[in-house]
Amino acid sequence: MVGACGNSGNSTEPHLHVQAMDSVDPARAAAVPLAFPDGLPRNGTIVSV
Repeated sequence: MVGACGNSGNSTEPHLHVQAMDSVDPARAAAVPLAFPDGLPRNGTIVSV
Protein backbone atom coordinates (compact mmCIF):
# COMPACT_ATOMS: atom_id res chain seq x y z
CA MET A 1 0.00 0.00 0.00
CA VAL A 2 2.80 2.46 0.86
CA GLY A 3 4.51 1.67 -2.43
CA ALA A 4 1.47 3.01 -4.28
CA CYS A 5 2.13 6.51 -2.89
CA GLY A 6 4.36 7.39 -5.84
CA ASN A 7 7.72 9.13 -6.15
CA SER A 8 8.70 12.03 -3.91
CA GLY A 9 11.84 13.09 -5.75
CA ASN A 10 14.84 12.29 -7.89
CA SER A 11 16.21 8.89 -6.87
CA THR A 12 17.88 5.90 -8.50
CA GLU A 13 15.80 3.46 -6.41
CA PRO A 14 12.42 3.41 -4.69
CA HIS A 15 12.76 4.52 -1.09
CA LEU A 16 10.70 5.70 1.84
CA HIS A 17 11.25 8.51 4.32
CA VAL A 18 9.92 7.82 7.81
CA GLN A 19 9.32 10.21 10.69
CA ALA A 20 8.03 9.01 14.06
CA MET A 21 6.24 11.64 16.16
CA ASP A 22 4.32 11.70 19.43
CA SER A 23 1.39 13.67 17.97
CA VAL A 24 -0.54 13.87 14.72
CA ASP A 25 -0.14 17.68 14.81
CA PRO A 26 3.29 18.40 13.24
CA ALA A 27 3.38 21.88 14.80
CA ARG A 28 3.20 20.40 18.33
CA ALA A 29 4.84 17.02 17.78
CA ALA A 30 8.21 15.90 19.06
CA ALA A 31 10.34 13.23 17.41
CA VAL A 32 10.42 9.80 19.03
CA PRO A 33 13.08 7.11 18.56
CA LEU A 34 12.51 4.56 15.84
CA ALA A 35 14.41 1.28 16.08
CA PHE A 36 14.46 -2.03 14.23
CA PRO A 37 15.12 -5.13 16.38
CA ASP A 38 17.94 -6.40 14.14
CA GLY A 39 19.35 -2.99 13.13
CA LEU A 40 18.63 -1.11 9.93
CA PRO A 41 17.17 -3.31 7.19
CA ARG A 42 19.42 -4.08 4.22
CA ASN A 43 18.48 -2.76 0.78
CA GLY A 44 15.64 -4.78 -0.70
CA THR A 45 14.38 -6.03 2.65
CA ILE A 46 10.62 -6.05 3.14
CA VAL A 47 9.65 -4.76 6.60
CA SER A 48 6.18 -5.69 7.83
CA VAL A 49 4.63 -4.40 11.03
